[in-house]
Amino acid sequence: FQFVESQTGYTSRLRLTSLQQQAVGFKFKTNAPHKFLVKPVVSALTKKGTTVDVIVKSTSPITDADRFLIQTVALDANEAEGLDSTK
Repeated sequence: FQFVESQTGYTSRLRLTSLQQQAVGFKFKTNAPHKFLVKPVVSALTKKGTTVDVIVKSTSPITDADRFLIQTVALDANEAEGLDSTK
């Protein structure tokens, strides 16, 4: 994903789309959590085709040392209820 420079810093939008019939939870991680503001960090995609936009912001330039990881896990309906980003 690409960062765009603005007057307030650097911003990127990452769109995640579920390809699974069952709910999928995700967590966005970085090696520099103090440097990046991520919204949402944790959420769930409750059915196939559901999308969520993850916004990543930073006030300082992005470097080659910056790393990002998205972890995913299959969820049952009860687990996904509290993490549903569409509610």
